[in-house]
Amino acid sequence: MLTAEIHFSDLRAPVEIIDGSVVLGGSRVIPFAHRLLRALVIETDATLAIICLERFRSDPHGIEHVRPDSEPEGAGRLNAVRSHLLDWAILTIDRAGGTISYEASQVHTAPVYLRSDADCVAIDWDCTRLLRGTEATIDWPAAMAQLAGMVSYTSRTMVAGLYRSVAGATLTARGDTIETHLPPPAAMPGAQSLFEQASAEDLLFDTVKALIAARDIDPRRTAIELSGGMDSALVALAAADLLGPGVLSYGAQFDGAMGDAQRGRRELLCRHGGFEDVVLPANRFPPFGPHSARRDRFGVWPQDESYPEIFEAFFDLLARAGIDTLTSGFGGDELYAVYSGEEPAGDGEDRLDAHPFLTARGRDLARQGDAPGPQGLLADTSWLSAAGRSQRLLRQGIWPVHPYINPILARFIASLPWEYRRDRMLLRRTLTARLGDPVFERDYVKESFREVAVRGIAENRDYLRAMLSRSPVLDPAFIDRDRVLAALGGDIQALPSEEFGLLFLVLTACCFFDE
Repeated sequence: MLTAEIHFSDLRAPVEIIDGSVVLGGSRVIPFAHRLLRALVIETDATLAIICLERFRSDPHGIEHVRPDSEPEGAGRLNAVRSHLLDWAILTIDRAGGTISYEASQVHTAPVYLRSDADCVAIDWDCTRLLRGTEATIDWPAAMAQLAGMVSYTSRTMVAGLYRSVAGATLTARGDTIETHLPPPAAMPGAQSLFEQASAEDLLFDTVKALIAARDIDPRRTAIELSGGMDSALVALAAADLLGPGVLSYGAQFDGAMGDAQRGRRELLCRHGGFEDVVLPANRFPPFGPHSARRDRFGVWPQDESYPEIFEAFFDLLARAGIDTLTSGFGGDELYAVYSGEEPAGDGEDRLDAHPFLTARGRDLARQGDAPGPQGLLADTSWLSAAGRSQRLLRQGIWPVHPYINPILARFIASLPWEYRRDRMLLRRTLTARLGDPVFERDYVKESFREVAVRGIAENRDYLRAMLSRSPVLDPAFIDRDRVLAALGGDIQALPSEEFGLLFLVLTACCFFDE
């Protein structure tokens, strides 16, 4: 939610607010400027806290600078920020202790990346900008964990010395070291009974709607992501109920029977919500093509969403249409907790041992890189999905609103009886009740980007072979290069789903580090 370059020699310098930036000596902190955000600077003799947080409708705009009369009063102001129910982040400069810390909320819409040396801490929500001009040494355990599909949500990244902020955690820089302090594990509420006459469907819809309405949403400047899937469908209907007809929606359109089913659901949603809908054909934007951001070094973060090619086109279009706020269904898949005994246990197979591309040494490193992250009410993949696309949106001046990624909603869903959480029946039934059509409950064909990805790999084999031939990621001690090349040169369409997904991970990681 901010960018900064802070020199340790400036920690005791006087503070000034200049053109929306916090300046102390030769150091500068720039909160992300957006009408849905505000900034607060709390300065005492011992500490300087720079806070960026999402605004409630009644909150002030701009940046506020306060100087409490005492350290306890300043600490009280910070604790009030920590109880804020929307997104927030606190950058704390400990003038006495000589440390710089970044603390993030449990919502954590837009992470930042941090690097530190003996003289300076650099922070940026855009990792590409932060890494430009650096050597970016590979962190091999983290890289192997990524290639193994072990998508742990931690502050460690594939780049040695580069850290990412994570929900609920505090990253503290002291000299050239950065330490991560995780919050205590959150206790799941367990399944509860509904009050008699209570409607879980109405409660879900009203809660999602309230989470959107808490912000100062402008229907003329807001777009709805409408994929044709269940998660985006409910968010779209809640937004339409709140904002009225005429809101801009967008989505990728697929081919074949899957695309026909998706098109029918989108048309149903657009009729109900009165959206002004924009559709782009997914097969026009395959991955790895000549104009893909993946062909630029550090252009696409390896844990980014799988198909930035089409979303870059969408977000550029939205920005040109005056859109500065985006709502989506990110995190909806992960809301439905499963408690012990509610579903049969898995077979316990260690899939890492069967990885087609990693050597034994690579598999060992992957296990070392699978470090623990925060244990909150939200699933890791919720935060990872938001983190993946946030910098692409922020580059266009667009702030993302993900109503599902909120501990309040997560706790409510996790407390419901199993019959509501099983197979996301609550979401399906809510959509049936709102639309008057049971398509999501009885006849749902899920969309997939796989066919587009297959085409992207097949059409760009020459580029991918050349890129792999020089890739520092394909260290023969860790990765079987011949197997990667054989899979790339074979029938991509015929690859089993899991092997195809792992090949895609290898290709995207190699693109990121390509020189």
